Amino acid sequence: MPPKTRTFRVRKEALRPVASLDGSRENIIPPPIMSVSVGTAGYKRSWLWAQRMGEAGVLNRVQSMFIYDCNQATTTEIEGKMGGMRGAKGGSDLPVILPEFFPKVDGFLRDPNAYKNFYGLIDRDLERMVDMAAHRSEAVSAKPQIIIEWLGFGGHAKIGGLLHEKLVKTFPDATFLPILLLPREHALEENMRRETWGAYEITMAPQDPKTGDYGYAPPVLLTDNMQSARGNFAALDNNLAIGLASFEAAANYQHDSGSLAETVASFSDYSNGWLCMRVLSHRIDVADVPIQHSRLSPRTWFGGLGNRQTAIIKGKDNHLTWTIKDALWEIAQTEKRTDLQMALHDPIDDESVMRIVVTLPADESGIRQIEEDVRDQLEREDFNKAFPNMTYSFAPAHFPGADNDHKMYVSMFYPLRHSGVQSIERIMGKAGDFRRLDEDAATTNIGFGTRLSMGAAGDLNGIRNLELEAQYGYHSRGSQRRMERDAARDAMVAGVGADAAYRNGYNGTGGGYNGSGGGGYNGNRP
Repeated sequence: MPPKTRTFRVRKEALRPVASLDGSRENIIPPPIMSVSVGTAGYKRSWLWAQRMGEAGVLNRVQSMFIYDCNQATTTEIEGKMGGMRGAKGGSDLPVILPEFFPKVDGFLRDPNAYKNFYGLIDRDLERMVDMAAHRSEAVSAKPQIIIEWLGFGGHAKIGGLLHEKLVKTFPDATFLPILLLPREHALEENMRRETWGAYEITMAPQDPKTGDYGYAPPVLLTDNMQSARGNFAALDNNLAIGLASFEAAANYQHDSGSLAETVASFSDYSNGWLCMRVLSHRIDVADVPIQHSRLSPRTWFGGLGNRQTAIIKGKDNHLTWTIKDALWEIAQTEKRTDLQMALHDPIDDESVMRIVVTLPADESGIRQIEEDVRDQLEREDFNKAFPNMTYSFAPAHFPGADNDHKMYVSMFYPLRHSGVQSIERIMGKAGDFRRLDEDAATTNIGFGTRLSMGAAGDLNGIRNLELEAQYGYHSRGSQRRMERDAARDAMVAGVGADAAYRNGYNGTGGGYNGSGGGGYNGNRP
């Protein structure tokens, strides 16, 4: 007689109602975030981030958006969008600070030195904009905890460095998070290699005129469009915006989970000057389903009118807890999915500090039960033994995809404790020339402002030669002219010749900038 067939019934998970974030959640903390962007690419990334902050219900944590782009078309576009931003959840009083002086209608056309002919008026306009940001800070009775800087290597690159110096003086206690977009276009790569990287090196940690020491340079969140996103730069920017917004959503949902400012400040000491992110998304199926009530519920007495809700109905294998648990394992193993990260770099150590935020389009009561189930499952799988320095938290946020799908996002923030940043090495040169560090100096900061990111003095990649540093600085035309006279006088004494001495790179006309100058810094690739 054949054995009796047994039937196993899988327990059906409870429905998870989809959240409707209206921004009405009380915000106890004054707006702690300031966003600063330069150039068209920086503006687009910062605006996308603001939209995602609105979708997470935390746009009211932004005290001001500072956008500098000397392009009239871009400014007109921003003004057209400001009405919608003011109507966003929690963003009714969000000021957007824009420039008033436009030296050219179409901007600087990617020339990093074009601003110098208008330096005086641009500097005055920047001072006005910084003053407006300071007044806004006073109006909300709180100085910004973190200033996010959206930087690039186009025509506004050097202005970004100049603006950073002004903001450091105005808000000395703020935590700065520069976000770099490494270029892919060859012209911008060449500009980065020749001069714009050096300009950031000078301005991110300027030299103390009394001691000669260089100041502290904030760690940089590194992103690039050379990542294996197969040219889908919009998806990369979207994941970046979602990742940053997720940390604020978690802090707003659970005050002990830590905000973006707290995460950046605590991770800074563990980095070599670089911070990175990974973002994983997973589709969540939802449906309009009936609400399950007790038989004694009055709602069942009247034919079930209005007894329906939008809810998550399943995840992988009809089990949402399994989907989230599996995603946490997947994103934490950095050697397996390099396509999830924002920039190309070597895998990180499993014992490095890491922080993960899981956002779901579910209401808060549903999130709490999901979190309990996931933590219980990960504890049974010894997840904390594999990643002992990782913390993870959950938050409700509805980030719709391009096709309005409901998605779960897992965002991971971590420091890089090594020098294997492949995307920078690709532009700046071989790793041996790119990093000049001793083997036992693994924890030495090698980010912006340290001058260890460049080659030796006299090389094209190097800026340690103090005689060349004036090329990267920000000077009035009078100061620049004075430096030219001093250089010519010194050259005459040394017998070099005045013509060679004047080739200092000012306005992109001298040696080292356009491949035509002399003096051992003539643009010839090493």
